[in-house]
Amino acid sequence: MFKFLTVMTSVVFLSACTQKFNDVNATLDEALFGVNDATLTQQEVLDIPYASSFVRINGGAKLFMVLAFAEPNPVTGAMQLKWLSSDKAMIVTENGRIIKTLGLPQSNLAAIHPISNSTATDFSSLPSFSSIIKQQTTWSAQYNWVSGEQYLFGYHAEITPILRKKSRLKNTVWEKEVTEIIEVVSIPSLNYSYNNQYWVDKHSNVVKSHQYLGPNMGEIEMTFLKPFSL
Repeated sequence: MFKFLTVMTSVVFLSACTQKFNDVNATLDEALFGVNDATLTQQEVLDIPYASSFVRINGGAKLFMVLAFAEPNPVTGAMQLKWLSSDKAMIVTENGRIIKTLGLPQSNLAAIHPISNSTATDFSSLPSFSSIIKQQTTWSAQYNWVSGEQYLFGYHAEITPILRKKSRLKNTVWEKEVTEIIEVVSIPSLNYSYNNQYWVDKHSNVVKSHQYLGPNMGEIEMTFLKPFSL
């Protein structure tokens, strides 16, 4: 199974963080070889002036990742966050949803295009979780995947949100009241469905998620420790 390293390129330039940089890398070396989950104290996370997250892939070791790039979606303008590994594998999130992966073994999510009700080719923005909490309406999307050398493009999906009970989540950095939202992703042409889980705070920001890339294509759990801010 593929193991992520943290993107620490920008951290290297922090003059006061040499020891911290070495400590984080040592932790990630252990995660790379499957020894232990990555562990950082609250202060260590807060001292790194970049958005960060814990990531677990296919139930493997928990890894610490720092945001590499933040760029607007060229079509909708929504901010896309790109979490990059040292060997250039990438997870791209938009409003907490994983919308693309690159460099993972076997299978990758190439794109998710939300489909406007007006026409199947008119792509609109992904629905916000604030609107989902209010309306809880089913929306449509087109999924594209790359599995090995096979391109699987143009699969229509119906995504049905289910609002679940509120609870409290706690990790190294924060403790928050959250609302769990399940999105049931149904792909009629494959006669297949799966559930993605999101934990959303009072500001409708995703603070944790458990998402599947596609049918039998692996899973990624992300916990956002420090949020991205402009």
